[in-house]
Amino acid sequence: MKVLHISDPHLFADDSSTLLGVNTEESLKAVLSDVEQRQINPDIIIVTGDISQDYTPQSYQKFVDYLSGFNKPVLSLAGNHDEKSQLKRYLSNKPFSTTEQLITENWQLLMLNSHVPGKVHGHISDEELQWLESCLVENSDLPTMIFTHHHPVPVGCDWLDKIGIDNGHQLVDLLSRHPQVKQCAFGHVHQISDTLHKNVWYRSVPSTCVQFKKHSSDFCASHEKPGYNLYHCSGNGQIKVESFRADSYLPSVNMAISGY
Repeated sequence: MKVLHISDPHLFADDSSTLLGVNTEESLKAVLSDVEQRQINPDIIIVTGDISQDYTPQSYQKFVDYLSGFNKPVLSLAGNHDEKSQLKRYLSNKPFSTTEQLITENWQLLMLNSHVPGKVHGHISDEELQWLESCLVENSDLPTMIFTHHHPVPVGCDWLDKIGIDNGHQLVDLLSRHPQVKQCAFGHVHQISDTLHKNVWYRSVPSTCVQFKKHSSDFCASHEKPGYNLYHCSGNGQIKVESFRADSYLPSVNMAISGY
């Protein structure tokens, strides 16, 4: 099974709108074009939030239009910039879905909600943690991947680590008790990171728009190109990870902007 993981498009209704100087629609198109040029044929596409930047119906419809061409199942989560009602309205019709659990022949994929209305940071509710544990107990024989928007573990950027999942330790402790969990992947941080903790990999994916500088104390953008991750999931529970950048795209990042 090949899983294409993209995140944080930050789309606008206005085609000319930019985030930190980057036209987010153009950068998303560059990423999707790169997927096609590499002849990547995913079995499923996972989107870990911040689809919209301006909360408009038009921004979600754009996303639907661009991803529909793959004709593959697309599972989506809400990020802190999303409206959950809009997400459900526009991303619930096939091949799109906001389902929280997908079971294949050899794998279980779980979409974990970390969205807190009106807040930048994330939180996993007690009900969500209970649901997660029940899925893991009921399918203890299936290798499992968890997806969330916010990061449950530090990524090494002081300003970003203040706005991750505020009870991330609870999630990490829970996952550590279930050996079939192979990976927890997330967006939000606009950069690549890999952390192994008690046999679970915690991985972030590049944004499809502007990137954030790694290991920065305060907010800082990066000139790195937009990108995505590809997970090759074998029947024996192993995951091979590939991270790609849209090589043909040169983002025009405004480094003078101190936030977004």
